[in-house]
This record gives sequence, structure tokens and C-alpha cells, in this order.
Amino acid sequence: MRTVRLRIWVKRMETKQQIRKRHLQNRNELSAEKRAFLSSQICNHLKDYITKTKIFKTCEIYGYYPHGSEVSLLELFNWLLSQEMVLAFPRVLGDRMEFYRVTSMADFCPGAFGIMEPKEGCKKADAVHAVCLVPGSVFDRSGNRYGYGKGYYDRYFSEKKGLYRIGAAFESQVEARIPSEQCDVKMHALVTEQRITFFDKWEGQNGVIGNL
Repeated sequence: MRTVRLRIWVKRMETKQQIRKRHLQNRNELSAEKRAFLSSQICNHLKDYITKTKIFKTCEIYGYYPHGSEVSLLELFNWLLSQEMVLAFPRVLGDRMEFYRVTSMADFCPGAFGIMEPKEGCKKADAVHAVCLVPGSVFDRSGNRYGYGKGYYDRYFSEKKGLYRIGAAFESQVEARIPSEQCDVKMHALVTEQRITFFDKWEGQNGVIGNL
């Protein structure tokens, strides 16, 4: 019991940067084969959910192009495009981020920080209500998220209130609770290889839709 309390105390003493660094190191240590296997399970959860949820047929989906050891949702994105769903990805513009629609997973080129971004010529996404799949370094069981320290997603979400935010992470990236700041924007839901967890309902275009 004393050991457990000591571990909890040590975690509380960690700074946000230390927690982020620890989880990024752990994620980087996963083998490529393990990350691919877990990512495929996460994609399957989302495919099942989207298939059962009609609202996805009427709204845009904002994704992200995986970088480094992040959860890869490329399998899901190719499937979404085959279903003729509207899909958009972020492009960094200085200290801001905007989303642009793609019609193929070939519509990308290297952008900021070496991350693949929609090519010039892709149309800017301007949906008031959309589903946004969000990467991160750490998440917790209440919907809190740590990114990578630049604040792009937090700034974007603070302006775009109509997005339903779904974090995507490996279960090993999730803690019971992480300290949060006022500028940190919570997720409405979180998907891992084990499950989809819902934290909040989405008040979408047609009123409260619930858990989509």
C-alpha cells in the first residue's frame, strides 16, 4: 500500500513536460510491428462505430497524417474515402493550423515539422460541425490531452466549437488522471485498441446528438 502511494506521489510531482516526455519515449519504444497491429485494432473500432452511426454520413471528418510513432489511421482514412465521405487534414501556417479537404491519400506533400500535409490546391475545409480525430502524447480517463507542446490543436479547438473531438491513442498512452491547464481542450471521446470511451455529448447542427 505504501509503495502504491509513493508511485502516486511521484506522478503528482511530475511536470507536464516530464509526463509528455515519458510517454513519448514509451511509445517510441514500441516496435513497428506492435504499433501497426494496435493501430489496425483502433481503425476497426472506428470503422464499426462509423458504420453504426448515421451522423457520419452527413458531416465531414477531420483526420491527421501519422508522424513517427503515432497511431496510424491510414487504413481508416482509405476506407472513409472509399465510402465517399468528406475527409480533411491539417496544414500548419505559421503559429496556426487549418484543415484542407483531400480526395485521395496521394494528395499530400511534406510540410511543417516533416509531417505530411495536404498539397497546394486542396480546398480549405470550412465545416461548422465535423468529427475530428486527434493525435497526442498523453490522454487521461476524463478526456484531458497533452499534445506536443506547440498548442496548435488547442488554439484551433478554442475557435472551432462545433467539432466533436475524438482522441486516438494506444492504451499505454492513457493515465488515470493528468494535470490540466485552462488552455488545454478536452476530448469528447477517446479510442484505443481496447475500446471507445465517451466523456461528453456533442451538441451538433441538429441539437444534442449524444454520443454521435
